[in-house]
Amino acid sequence: MAVPFFDHPFLKGHHAPQRFEADAPDLIIHGELPQDLAGVFVRNGPEPLHPPREGDYHWFDGDGMVYAFQIEDGRVAMRNRWVRTEKFELEKAAGKRLFGVFGNPFTSDPSVQGKRYNTANTNVIIHGGKLLALMEGAPAVELDPRSLDTLGEHDYGGTITTTFSAHPKVDHFTGELINIGASINGPMGEPEIRYDVIGPDGSVRKAERIKVPHHALIHTFFVTENWVVFPIIPIDSDLQRYMSGGPMTAWVDGRPTKLAIMPRNGTADDVRWFEYDPRHMFHECNVWEDEQGRIVADVAAANGTALFPNQDGVRRTHAETLQSLRRWIIDPKANTAWIKEEVLNERDIQFPRPDDRLMTRASRQAFGNINLKSRDGRADGMDAVLRFDTVTGAEDIYHFGEGASAGELIFAPKLGGTEEVDGYAMTLVHRANEPGSELAVFDAKNIAAGPLCTIEIPFRVPSGFHCNFYAADSALYRGAYGSA
Repeated sequence: MAVPFFDHPFLKGHHAPQRFEADAPDLIIHGELPQDLAGVFVRNGPEPLHPPREGDYHWFDGDGMVYAFQIEDGRVAMRNRWVRTEKFELEKAAGKRLFGVFGNPFTSDPSVQGKRYNTANTNVIIHGGKLLALMEGAPAVELDPRSLDTLGEHDYGGTITTTFSAHPKVDHFTGELINIGASINGPMGEPEIRYDVIGPDGSVRKAERIKVPHHALIHTFFVTENWVVFPIIPIDSDLQRYMSGGPMTAWVDGRPTKLAIMPRNGTADDVRWFEYDPRHMFHECNVWEDEQGRIVADVAAANGTALFPNQDGVRRTHAETLQSLRRWIIDPKANTAWIKEEVLNERDIQFPRPDDRLMTRASRQAFGNINLKSRDGRADGMDAVLRFDTVTGAEDIYHFGEGASAGELIFAPKLGGTEEVDGYAMTLVHRANEPGSELAVFDAKNIAAGPLCTIEIPFRVPSGFHCNFYAADSALYRGAYGSA
C-alpha cells in the first residue's frame, strides 16, 4: 500500500516539499535593493525526493536542497538544486525511499546496507574556495559555486573521511575553519569525536580524537580565540535502545549536560570536563573570552526539547520547552568546574546569529527568528525576526503576520562596511497562505521599520535550516567566485 507523502506534520504547510529545481535569472524586487549590497545568499534545507518508508519521518531527515541568490548591480538571480549524494542517487534510481529515518539500518532496504546515509541538508558554507553542503552524520559535499552541480564528497585529501559538523566555525581573524566530527566510529562503536583545524587554503592543520560519554547528538560547539568547548547534551542516538523497542534518538531524562573544554591548540590530554543541569542547546549566537579570561557563550537553550521523545517515548510540547537566549559563563581556569547561566531574552528564539565576522570575539548584537503569536504545537514556523542588543536589552522586532514562517535572520555587511550593524539583515519568509516566498532585506539598524525590499520568489520555499551571506568584497566570496 502506498504511503501518503504529506501525512506528517513536517511534510505539511510551510514544510510541504515542492520537489523541483529552478533557475530564475532576474527575480522581481519590491522596494529598493541597496546598491551597496552585493554577494551571495545561500541556504540549505530538507526537500525529500520520495515519501518516507512506512510513514516514518523527521524534519532533519529530508534530502538536501541548496538555494543560491546572487545579488549584484541591483539585480537578483536564484537557482536551487538537490545535493546529489550517493543516497539521493540510489533512491532516485529506485524511484522510492530506501534508507530508514536517520539511516537506521533496521528500517532501511537491504539494497543500501553498508551504504552512506548522507542528506547534506543542514548548512551550506564557503571556505578554502569551495562551496560545501553539510550535515553532521557524514562528510562534507562539494558543490560548484555557480551551477550548484554536486561534485562529490570532499574528504580533504583523505584526511576527513567520516563525519563533518553542520556548524563549523570560520574565524575571520585567522581564516581558519574549526570543525568537529561526531560519532566518528559509527553508532555501535566507541563514542568519540574528531577535532579539526583547517587552514584558509583548505589544508588540515590539526586533527585530534576525543572520547565522549555517549553518542550525543552534537549539533554545534564553541570556539573562542584560545578555547574550544564541546557540549554533550542529553540527546543521544542508541541502536541498542531501539532494538529493545525504544526510540533510536531520544532525550534522556536526568542526564546532565557535559562540556568538554580544551585549549584551541591543545590535545585530548588537555580536555577538562564541566557538568551542568540538563539543557537542550543546538545553536549559539557567538562565543568569546571576557577580560577575566572566562568563556562567554550566548546560546538558544531550553530545559528540554520537543524535537525528540524521551527514552520512554514520551514527547514534551513546544510550550514546555521554549528556547530563550541565555548567556553561559564558563571559567576554564577554575579549580573546580564552574558555570553560570543567565537569561538575556525570553523570546521563543530559534537560530540566533551574530555578525559572523566577529565570531570568536566579543559582539553585542544578536539576530534571530522568533515566535510571537503561537506558544504551542509549532510545526509550522517562526513568525517574526529580532535584533537584540545584549548590552542594553533593546529589542528591534518585525512581525510577518500570524501563521508566517521566517527563516534564520543573518547579517549581511554592506560593501566596505566594518562596523557590527553597518549593513543589512536578510531572511527567507513564507507568509501564511501566499503562493510564493520572499527574501526580505532589512536595514540592520532598524528591523522594526520593515523590509527595505522583498525579492519575490514565484513559489513557496519549504522551511529549511541554515543560511549564510558572503559579501562580494570578502575573501571567502572571492575564493569561490573570483573577483566581484
